[in-house]
Amino acid sequence: MAGSATGSREHALVRLEGIRRHFPVYRGNVLRRQTGTVKAVDGISINIMPGETYSLVGESGCGKTTTSRMLLMADQPTEGDIYFDNRPMKHFSGAERRNFKASVQAVFQDPWSSLNPRMRVDQIIAEPLITHQRLSRSAVRAQVQELLQVVGLHPFHAERYPHEFSGGQRQRIAIARALSTRPKLIVLDEPVSALDVSIRAQILNLLKELQSTYELSYLLIAHNLATVRYMSHTVGVMYLGKIVEEAPPIELFTNAQHPYTRALISASLPAHPRRQREEIVLAGEVPSPINPPAGCTFHPRCPFVMERCSADVPALVEYTPRHFTACHLYADGGKNTC
Repeated sequence: MAGSATGSREHALVRLEGIRRHFPVYRGNVLRRQTGTVKAVDGISINIMPGETYSLVGESGCGKTTTSRMLLMADQPTEGDIYFDNRPMKHFSGAERRNFKASVQAVFQDPWSSLNPRMRVDQIIAEPLITHQRLSRSAVRAQVQELLQVVGLHPFHAERYPHEFSGGQRQRIAIARALSTRPKLIVLDEPVSALDVSIRAQILNLLKELQSTYELSYLLIAHNLATVRYMSHTVGVMYLGKIVEEAPPIELFTNAQHPYTRALISASLPAHPRRQREEIVLAGEVPSPINPPAGCTFHPRCPFVMERCSADVPALVEYTPRHFTACHLYADGGKNTC
């Protein structure tokens, strides 16, 4: 990667450098043999800056969630390094690993499945506090009540169970639990996609307010481009395990360069019903990550395909300041060679 739109790598809270995650595919129950490899994430490098939101967008199966799992230490990279506060995570000591787990939390898509239905709200929020800090019972109770108020709930909600709340309220509980350890980074995996449209804006506004108040960094995984545009400081577009474009949201949505990014934006609803937009229909289906195409993996579907696209892998280069594109159309210093 020639650089990063997210800023100086030395000042990044999190750096992913050349990350790959490949899964072997086996056939047979007795005499098992490897028949292929799923290239879920295939050599990405991103920087997440303090107090900012980095968003990953792309079709299902492009590697967004696998990337977040590696950052949460739920999965290990096949290749590459992940740095947190300029320390390689693979060299963390036991104490550093415990500190990392307190500093990085997650809020998932479905608040119902991520909350234990047998635990009261105060127990759900207090669990990370008890795990990572030595606090008295009264101190834990006070922090739980404070966190409930911070996310827009009331202290008396602490005695209730998850089934007694609406979807939006349950997501507020999940956010309060994530905040309990005072993290530096929260991974947001489709945090509003399971909520009613009327509630989504409330949760997104809450997340932005909390980011400003606590100087939080977010890694946002999302399909909804309106959510991405509203929340992000930098957007990375993924296709078949690779970053194909990266830019600030205003630049990306008004001046997208990669044909795949243009197609994604074309497929989303316009901000206003009268606004005209380019309609782009991609040919074919997303290739299998077990046997991705040679060269540029997007070339079988690209309307601007050239001969070199099927042989050479395009590098992610700076098209304009802070705008990076992996496409042979812009191979010569950002100049369109088509």
